[in-house]
Amino acid sequence: MQTYSQLCKEQRNIIEDLLNKNFTFTEIGKSINVDRRTISREVKRNRIIKSSLYLPFSNNGIDKATKMCDKLSLPPYCCNNCPHKSSCTNWHIYYNAKEAQKHYEEVLISSREGIDMTPEDINLINKNIIPLIKDKHQSVNQVYINHPDILWISKPTFYKYVDLHVINLKNSDLPRKVKYKKRKNNKNKISKRERALLIGRTYEDYVERISKDKTLIVWQLDTVIGKRNESKVLMTFLLVNTNFMIIRILDKCNVEQVDKEFTILKQILGIDVYKEIINIILTDNGGEFYDPVHMEYDLDTGEKISSVYYCHPNSPEEKAELEKNHEYIRYVLPKKTSFQNLTKEQVQKLEDNINNIPREILGDKTPYELTKEIYPNLIKKLNAKYIKPDNVTLNPKDILGDDNEK
Repeated sequence: MQTYSQLCKEQRNIIEDLLNKNFTFTEIGKSINVDRRTISREVKRNRIIKSSLYLPFSNNGIDKATKMCDKLSLPPYCCNNCPHKSSCTNWHIYYNAKEAQKHYEEVLISSREGIDMTPEDINLINKNIIPLIKDKHQSVNQVYINHPDILWISKPTFYKYVDLHVINLKNSDLPRKVKYKKRKNNKNKISKRERALLIGRTYEDYVERISKDKTLIVWQLDTVIGKRNESKVLMTFLLVNTNFMIIRILDKCNVEQVDKEFTILKQILGIDVYKEIINIILTDNGGEFYDPVHMEYDLDTGEKISSVYYCHPNSPEEKAELEKNHEYIRYVLPKKTSFQNLTKEQVQKLEDNINNIPREILGDKTPYELTKEIYPNLIKKLNAKYIKPDNVTLNPKDILGDDNEK
């Protein structure tokens, strides 16, 4: 008889069936020609906990369940054949062949390669998904249904990353230093992350949505870069029907900085005004915008308050209104201008002046005037400034002063 063996799917099915029928480890081992110690290790390694507070393979959860019932410290180490399991109020531990096989395959793969996710992908899960599980006690299945754009990995992979401390279920946990598997740089290939992100958020979805509901209020979102290889960029956010533009300086062109600005915007506007005025956000495929949840949801209540859609790659014409408004920025900050010394005050002055320039498309009104007529709460909340016509300027010295580095 073998002393140890890698078990197959059929053998695991037999183990589960015989455990349910109250067979001993020795009897189960004989039936599939392996040693009883192999059965013991298999059950201990792949048993799962049934609790809303813990993931199936949580070691902490299994340890706590074992402390609740002394029988779980003895063979068969699970509740499969317990006659009292239907009335028992303790947490239950089971051996499930299907879950055991998935767990085995995931562990086997992980032992041979690195983590097939970028640090940004993991950060999005830790920031947006873990609070739902930890604080709101949502099940993994529930968050998978509601957030397929973020959870594009399989559930077994999710459990594996939790075991490896790649994904944090406790704020006090420190992530391990893991090896990230580099993806092949194929510009023509859409990654799993992008495919998941675009489900229900393509440009075609956007066109269909606004064609069915003409009352939706659309915003366009983008970034403007300064000198190459410098970190600071401008984030531009345009209310399409009035051409009112919000400009913010980002220290880095990444998800964290965009999320930070949208958090501030929600705080300034208040959720009710945000929900009322920002119905649709159309943006490009820049990685800095790859956290749609932060823009779409009230993170305190979980309510969806907006919808994000993504343009086709290299298609600036799909958000032409915003691209046109970028011309005003370039009057003051031409291409290859350094943004490193830009201050929030200078950027605000630039925003105010641009919003007070009259447009033929607006019936010769300014974005400020038209927005104040239609959305007075927005103007009030943002504390947007009116500038007399003759005082409006796009002279770099008027906006930036004499000391701005070009």
